Parts: sequence; C-alpha cells; structure tokens
Amino acid sequence: MNRLILIGNGFDLAHGLKTDYNSFIVWYLKKCLTEAYRSRIYEDDLLKVSQRNRGGMLDYNYIKTISDIVDFFYLRGFVQLIDNEQISIPERQVYWQEHWDNPFLIEIKSPLLRTLITKCKDANWVDIENEFYRELKFMLSRPKNKNEKIDSLNALNDSLKFIISKLQDYLVTIEMPPLIPDYKKIFESRLNSIDIFATKRLLNISDLPEKSLIVNFNYTGTAAEYFIDELISDQITINHIHGKIDDAKNPMIFGFGDELDGDYAKIELEKINAYFKYIKSFWYFKTSNYHDLIRFIESEDFQVFILGHSCGLSDRTMLNMIFEHENCKSIKVFYYVDSEGQNNFENLTQEISRHFKDKASMRKKIVPFDKSEPMPQIS
Repeated sequence: MNRLILIGNGFDLAHGLKTDYNSFIVWYLKKCLTEAYRSRIYEDDLLKVSQRNRGGMLDYNYIKTISDIVDFFYLRGFVQLIDNEQISIPERQVYWQEHWDNPFLIEIKSPLLRTLITKCKDANWVDIENEFYRELKFMLSRPKNKNEKIDSLNALNDSLKFIISKLQDYLVTIEMPPLIPDYKKIFESRLNSIDIFATKRLLNISDLPEKSLIVNFNYTGTAAEYFIDELISDQITINHIHGKIDDAKNPMIFGFGDELDGDYAKIELEKINAYFKYIKSFWYFKTSNYHDLIRFIESEDFQVFILGHSCGLSDRTMLNMIFEHENCKSIKVFYYVDSEGQNNFENLTQEISRHFKDKASMRKKIVPFDKSEPMPQIS
C-alpha cells in the first residue's frame, strides 16, 4: 500500500513562514507606500500612490513609519486607506484620531486588486485564487459584446499576472525555517490498520508504505528540506505540483481549478479563450507533474495524509480525482489547533466533503477525529 501526502500552506505557516496571501498583500502595500514616501509618487500596473503636500505626516502618536500605517489599517480594514477622499471627517476620526490626515492618495486601477485589498484584514483570510474566479464568473453576466468582454478578460488576466510576479518577489524574501522533527516522523511513519477501512490485503502493524509521494502545493521548498541530507529514494519522492519559485522548468501555477463548478460549463460555451488563461488544468500541461501524480494513484491502493492543505475549491478538480479514486482507501487529516485550543478538524472535513459526489465513500475514507492528530507547530 502507498501513501500520498498533500502539503498546503498551513504546513509553511506551522513552520513560522508568513506565506499566506494576507501577509503578501501587507508586504506589497508597505513596499508601494515606502516608494511613494521616498519619491513622492509610485505607480505600477495596478495602483498609483501619491504623497500629499503635508508636513509631519509620519509623526503622530504611535504612527511613526510606513509599516505603522499599514499595520494600523490591517487591523481595521484597508478601505479607509484607499478610499480616503470618500470618508467624511467625523468618520475619519475613528481611524485617524484628532483629524490626523492620511499622507497618501491611493488610486487602485485594478478591480481585482481593489477586492483583495478591501477584503484583507486581520480577521479575514484572503484567497486570491477564489477572488479571481469570482471576477471571472462576473464577466459571464456582463452585457458586453465579445470584443469588449475579451478586453475586460485580458485586463483581469494581466492584473493576476502582475500579482503573481509580485507574489514571487515576496516569497524569495522569506528564509527557510528551522525544521520540526515530528514532521520527519510523520513522513516516515508506518501504516496503521485502524486508519484504513478496506484494502486489497491485510496490513501488518510493522508495514511501511511501499512508496510515498509528497505532493507539495506550496511554491516554497520547506518539505524538501526534510530530505536535504539524503537522497530521496524510490520509496519517498516529492512532486512540486504547483511549481517552484524561480524555476523556469517548473513554473509557479496560479489560478483556479474547479472544473466541476456549474458556471465552468457556461464559461466553455462562451468560446472565448481568455477565460482559460489562469485555469490550472492548462498550466498542468507545462510539466509532467500531474501525469506523475496520476501514475502514482493508479498504481496501487493508497492512504492520503493532509498536512496544512485547506482542501478548498481552487483545487477541486485534482482533489476530486484523488479522493474518489477507487485506490484511495483512507484520508487522514492533521488538523490545526489554535492558541485557545480550538481546532479546524470539522471545517476541514466539510471542505473535503465538497470534493465527493459519493458521500458513503467519503464516510468510509475519512479517519475519525479520535484517531486523527494535530499538526506539529514551531515552538
């Protein structure tokens, strides 16, 4: 029996890496505002930042730096930062006490970026790929002729392309974290018969997986660091399914991957190829990674380990193929536990259920909570 290990962003977060999209957006805004403060104006494909003609703009109580400004609004919502001309003075007092004015005028040129920034907040989790797909589906309902629709789609795609380039710039600034020994133990753990409902043969308590495939959905190489001092054997291999940072032979794959969504069929009927620019399936053709995954799940019965993957709809096509495959015999969730002792096991199983048409099969395959384990976290 084999083991398929799905690694998502929660794996990097468990190691202390700020690879979530919120952290990226905060980094991007700080970079833009810093440039505007130095040069009085900053402009790129998505926004324009102008410095106002006011003195002492970064010397008010606890707001002393650009970083202070962005962090201040991250807690309260960036809409008050980017739409500052539309906010009355009494309303602004809530955010800029004693009438301290915003030192920047920020003009957003991309509807996608505006959505991402306005939804980016300490209490919210921004998902760029899902927001992109919502914008893509919005195009379906717009009463435009074909040429106008193509122009709008191209503008949306160009926005995402620019965001991806900036995301890569951000990720290369992140240093590799210290490793957590418990993950090596998970990668090399033995099969446990109580986790697996039905297999082609009985398992012995000492059985190791015949082969393990680590499918890394992250762009970072954190998972590979656990094998840096040794050759990865035929028994354990890593598939960087969504590409790697700065790797031309395995480029970053970014977009949406839910071809089971009801609106996807409508998109196909539009007969406009610009809709498919950032649909993941077409990017998978650029490498052999997806075919390697198919060969693995076709070869033998397997158990799935989920380590930090949200199992959201942006990867639905692939996850449905994995979870409902006849060779998939077990799905074991390693859940996150927060500082207050609350875990996300129930939420993860609800997300997993969206990838199953056969709910009876789902109930057989998901390992119950009392036999599941929390994800190790950096201390």
